Amino acid sequence: MNKYKRLGKNTFLVFIGNTGSKLIALVMLPFYTSWLSVEDYGVTDIINVYVSFLVSIVSCCIAESIFIFPKGQKVEKQKQYFSSGIVFVLQAFFVSFLLFGTVDVVSSMYGFSNSFTNYLWLIYGLMVATLLQQFLQQFTRSIDKMIVYGMAGIVLTLLTAICSFVLIPLEGVLGYVLSLILANLFTGVYSFLFSGSYKYCSLASVNNECCREMLQYSVPLIPNGVMWWLVNALNRPVMETYVGLHGIGLFAVANKFPGIISMIFAIFVSSWQISVLEEYGKDGYGSFYNKIFRGVVLILLVLLVIVTFISKWLVSFFTSLDYLDAWIYIPVLTLGVFFSCVSGLAGSTFSAVRKSRYFFYSSVYGGLSSIVFNFLLIPLWGIWGAVLSVVLSFMVMSVSRVAYSWTYVKLTHIPRLLLMLLLTCIYIVSACLTGSANSLVAVFITIGLLLLLNCDLLHLLKRKIIRRYIMK
Repeated sequence: MNKYKRLGKNTFLVFIGNTGSKLIALVMLPFYTSWLSVEDYGVTDIINVYVSFLVSIVSCCIAESIFIFPKGQKVEKQKQYFSSGIVFVLQAFFVSFLLFGTVDVVSSMYGFSNSFTNYLWLIYGLMVATLLQQFLQQFTRSIDKMIVYGMAGIVLTLLTAICSFVLIPLEGVLGYVLSLILANLFTGVYSFLFSGSYKYCSLASVNNECCREMLQYSVPLIPNGVMWWLVNALNRPVMETYVGLHGIGLFAVANKFPGIISMIFAIFVSSWQISVLEEYGKDGYGSFYNKIFRGVVLILLVLLVIVTFISKWLVSFFTSLDYLDAWIYIPVLTLGVFFSCVSGLAGSTFSAVRKSRYFFYSSVYGGLSSIVFNFLLIPLWGIWGAVLSVVLSFMVMSVSRVAYSWTYVKLTHIPRLLLMLLLTCIYIVSACLTGSANSLVAVFITIGLLLLLNCDLLHLLKRKIIRRYIMK
C-alpha cells in the first residue's frame, strides 16, 4: 500500500474513531438547547473546559506516548509500555483525588464559590472517565487494531446519545455530565476487551524505564496542552467574571459550528501524523508534504467560506430562539479554527523528529498571547473580545510553528497561500460588518478565486484521477 492510500485508509478509520464523540455534540444540540437554558448550557461548556485542562495536567499527556512508543515494537515490549502506562494512570487518579478533596475542604471553609467548586466532583468523575477512555483507545491504534479504534467512536456516540435522552430531562446539568461519564467508561471497557488490550496488561511487565521513556516524551507536551487550553478555553473563566454564564452559553453554541472544521481536521491530523512518521526522511517527502499542505489549506478555506455563508441558518436550525444571536460570532471564529488547523499541520513534523520542545515553544507564544488578549479585550468588548482573542492567539501559534518546522521541511508557495487567506478574510469580515453572510455571489466569487489560485494542484489531481480510473 503506497503512502497516499495508507493516508486515506488511516484517515477514514480515525474519522470513524474520533468523529462520533465530536459530532454528537452538534447532532444533540437541538436536544441540549431545548432542555437546557442558555445559562445551563454555559455551565456544561465550562465543565468541559475544566476537564480538558485537567486531563492534560493529571495524565502528563501520557495518552500521546501510548500511541507512539509501543507502535512497531515486539509484543513483550508493548506489554511493558501498556502495563507501565496503566499503573501511572491509576496513580495519577489517586493523587488527583486527594487534591480535589483538599480543594473541596478549603472552598467550604472559606465560602469560595464558582463553577469549578460548585461542580467539583462531577468534573473529577468526567476527567477520570475521559482520560481512561482516551488512553485505552489510543493503545488500540498503536497495536494496529484500527477497526476497534473506529468502532469505539461509534460506541461512544451511541452511549452518549442514549444516556443523554434518559438523564438530561430528569437531572439537567447533572444528567448531561453523568451521560458523558457513563459513555466514556463503557467505551473504555469496549476498547480494552475487544482489542485484546487485556493481554498486554500484567504487573510483571511494569517497567520503570518504559514509563520514564514515555514521560520524557509526554511531559514536555503538558505546557503544550496547557497553552492550547489557554488559547481555546481561558476565555470561559474570564467571561464568567465579566459577561456571565449567559455569554458563555452563546459563545459555546457559536463555537460548535466552526468546530466542525476543527473536528474534521483533527481527525485528518491523527492519520497525517502516521504518514509523517513513516515518510519523513525518505526521498520526495518535501514534495509530498507541500502538496498535502497546500491542498488542505485550500479545503479549509473553502469550508470556512461555506460555514460562514450558512451560519445564521445553522443556528436557527440547530438551536432554540434563545440562542439565535450566537450566529454573528461564527464567521470570525472560523478564522481562529483556520489558524488552529495550520498549527496542527505544521506541528506534525515535530513528532516525526521527536522534538516536542517546539510544541512547547510555539504553544507558549500562543498561550501568553491568549492571556494578554483575553484580559485586555473581554472587559472591553465582552463576547467579541473572547472571539478576537481566539483568532489572534491561534495566529501567533501557527506562525511560530511554521517557522520552527522550516528547519526540517521547507514550505513552498507562501505568497499564494497568503493571498488565499486574504481573500477569505475579506469575505468573512464583510459578512460581519454587513450583518449578513448569505450573499451567494460573494461565496461563488471567493471560492472561484481560491480554486483559480490552485489550478496547478487541481490539474495534477485531475491527471491522477484520469490515470487511475479512466485509463485503467
